[in-house]
Amino acid sequence: MHRIVVHGGNAHRDDFLAVSVLLATLEEAEVLRCDPSSEHLADHKTYVVDVGMEYDPARLNFDHHQDKSLPCAFHLVMQHLGHHQDAQAVFGWYPFMSMMDVRGPHRTAEHFGVDASVLLASSSPIDGYILSRFARLEVLCPEDLLYRFMREMGKDMLALIRLKKERLGRLKREARIVAVKQFKAVVCCIEDNPKLSMELYLKSLADESVVICITPSVRGAGWELLRLGDSRLVDFRAIADCPEVLFVHANGYIATTRSLIPLEQAVQLASRAVVEPAFESDK
Repeated sequence: MHRIVVHGGNAHRDDFLAVSVLLATLEEAEVLRCDPSSEHLADHKTYVVDVGMEYDPARLNFDHHQDKSLPCAFHLVMQHLGHHQDAQAVFGWYPFMSMMDVRGPHRTAEHFGVDASVLLASSSPIDGYILSRFARLEVLCPEDLLYRFMREMGKDMLALIRLKKERLGRLKREARIVAVKQFKAVVCCIEDNPKLSMELYLKSLADESVVICITPSVRGAGWELLRLGDSRLVDFRAIADCPEVLFVHANGYIATTRSLIPLEQAVQLASRAVVEPAFESDK
């Protein structure tokens, strides 16, 4: 059985995710939350993660604290597993997470031009609870519920990398760009998880005139019409009274139709939601 040694005390996203992807790729492992011994650092079946003051992938040692040029331990483990470049490409949170761990919230906030309190206020209570459960443990074994959760999370994360890459290729082949008055809309008829990799596809377009996304709805039998960004010139409240429309959000950024009406009609509805510049919605 393999062993994973990670630091004790407070748990962070870095060590939690690194352990999760390792559990996803190892047949079975025991997780120890403690300071590593010299035997741990030398053992070819023991992964030492985010502790130990040594980065030596050949010996399965993945700490970054001794070298400020290194990314977080999670990135080091992902590099070792061969998933780093793909994760960097498909997960918007991936580079940000390393920056937070290596530089801290204040330097990260400075990089993005925001106040550090914004980053701290956006932290998730779900994250906090799960990390606190991990922090309470000294040993994590295959029969433990949290072990199974972390392993499945790691497997899902690695599978999602592959799925997002595949979907991006499919979007590039199948999605269409159509005119909606002076703007454009991206239209895609994929029904299974229709928004998967859409942000990557839009990034690849690099076209600020694409302001609407039209896809099958995941919460009904019709189309979803979504405003991209926060353009005040797209307001779906303008089509709220149309008989084909089932729902319009009170802020006007999203609408759904009752059924999958002909796509041309859905595009016409989207065009009607592009309001004249003289009239600006409040959201």
